[in-house]
Amino acid sequence: MVLRNAGHHSGFKIILILHGHCAMMIRFSWGEEMADRIRMWAALVCVGFLAACAGPVPKIDAKGGSLAKIRTIDVIRPRELHGYQVMYFGNPGVVFGLVGGLAAAADQVSKTERLSKELNKQGVSITSELADDVSADLNKMGYVAKVENGPWERHQDGKYELAFDKIKSDADAVLVLTPTIVGFVAPSSLSDYLPTITTVATLVGKDRTEQLYRGYHASGWEPKAGGWKDTPAKKTFPNFDALMANPRACVASLNDAAAAIADSVTSDLKRQSSAVAESAVATPQ
Repeated sequence: MVLRNAGHHSGFKIILILHGHCAMMIRFSWGEEMADRIRMWAALVCVGFLAACAGPVPKIDAKGGSLAKIRTIDVIRPRELHGYQVMYFGNPGVVFGLVGGLAAAADQVSKTERLSKELNKQGVSITSELADDVSADLNKMGYVAKVENGPWERHQDGKYELAFDKIKSDADAVLVLTPTIVGFVAPSSLSDYLPTITTVATLVGKDRTEQLYRGYHASGWEPKAGGWKDTPAKKTFPNFDALMANPRACVASLNDAAAAIADSVTSDLKRQSSAVAESAVATPQ
């Protein structure tokens, strides 16, 4: 997917390539502010398309021998969210690749902004909750884990990146959590909105170059690409009005999703009981 400006005030064009099977270019012409808002929505939709259509994800299974050598883990807190995504794949503008989807785009942008405004009033950081949940679960498993901030860098295109070798930590390993969706997804016109978090979890070794583990985890909406570990949502919402009517329930449902992601991630890092005991003996507190 490529999003490009078509001019200073003329809008932008989207070039969308899905798994090598289809490509399209759509050119929009709006004011600069509206173009920026539509570009944000288009990027969210394309994330959904790519997650649904791409091939198996490049996961790396953790090996027992590597985990046995790890006692301390720093969990890197994900970057703070600018908003909560609202994605509705039943919209005709999405189904037909955004062609003629001006109304659909404006509707999705409006819903994302309105819901984000209400949820932000609750004063809760779902990404911080996710990191805290993962750290707590790792400690219960016998690791010595804590949450640390990472050197996330924002590029001009709006994407965030974290270079593993720039992480300052004395821990045996660092676990980097990278959420790709945090919000609510309605997979079709007949489905409820599902509180959804999708996250890539990467465990990097002491040298900060070797990736010992990389897992793809979803709670709520399940990406169609192979290799994702999915946990069904505990609570769903029949429509967007139901989301807006109860912001506290929305936040609670996302907290449940964060807890489910934490359980999914840490279950992949579970060591044999003998390995835990050996690690404790080798590095006493």
